[in-house]
Amino acid sequence: MSGATDAAIGMMDGAYFTSKNEILTFFNNLLNLNLTKIEQTASGAMACQLTEYIFPGSVAMSRVNWAAQSPHEYIGNYKLLQNAFTKNKIQKYVDVDKLIRAKYQDNLEFCQWLKAFFDQTSSMMRGGREGYDPVAVRAKGKGGKTVASNKGGMKKSSASAGGASTRTVGSGRTGTTGASRPVRSTATTSNSRTASGSSTSSRLAASKENNANSRLPAQSRHVASSSADSAKSAKYEEENRALKSENTCLKSEN
Repeated sequence: MSGATDAAIGMMDGAYFTSKNEILTFFNNLLNLNLTKIEQTASGAMACQLTEYIFPGSVAMSRVNWAAQSPHEYIGNYKLLQNAFTKNKIQKYVDVDKLIRAKYQDNLEFCQWLKAFFDQTSSMMRGGREGYDPVAVRAKGKGGKTVASNKGGMKKSSASAGGASTRTVGSGRTGTTGASRPVRSTATTSNSRTASGSSTSSRLAASKENNANSRLPAQSRHVASSSADSAKSAKYEEENRALKSENTCLKSEN
């Protein structure tokens, strides 16, 4: 394949208007990946596999680092990619410094170019790579067995670690699933419930006692208030009797 193929893909080519979703779907279907973001292609591993798919044997897949998590680790993959381009006379400048920063726009444009290049060269591949197993090809590289596929993902299990780990291509992060969790015994659960019930009963009893105590001052005030009212009433009646007595005396004198 000549370098004229990639040279024909200019910045105004329709390839650079291909949507993100279409790009991700293309890579996921062709290489059995589970990419969800363009930035996940920043490691260069996916580009290496696509190039090896187009040009069988052009990339030593055993040297591709799928477990790369930082920019300086990505560089090794881009060296493999650039060597494959040179070997197959692909005149494409790869701006590694930009791509390894995992910026959306830079990686989107490179992915758009990769898809357009594949579309232009696939007609020469006579129906593609018959019997090609992308999962098995990835497994040759470092961390390739842990790369998630679009059919549920490839998981690497470790009994000693007590869990399973899954890595997404070029994400720079490793997630862990299936980690062991402490199991509560039935006796512990029962004791916890009993203690909880006792605690609840104690709180209810304390609450009732507090309510009873809070009512005592109110009752005392009520009794005091009733006594004061009675005293006032008695005094009022006494004064009335005195006035009546005086009135009776005045009437007698008259």
